Amino acid sequence: MSAERMEDRFLVTCPYCGEEVEIYVEPDLKGSFVQDCEVCCSPWRVRVSRDGDDRWVDVVRADGSE
Repeated sequence: MSAERMEDRFLVTCPYCGEEVEIYVEPDLKGSFVQDCEVCCSPWRVRVSRDGDDRWVDVVRADGSE
């Protein structure tokens, strides 16, 4: 699921429970990392893409089913 950018904060939708959660992504971060949902505690794989000054965040399940 793609996210809407708010500076270094992104609004993402949990691929498990469907809740929208705001996450912070360090300004210089690229690649991916694992983070748990604040609502249901399930693990996400957060992928950060960059094109110049624009960044995108994609959140998928990180339980091996992705």
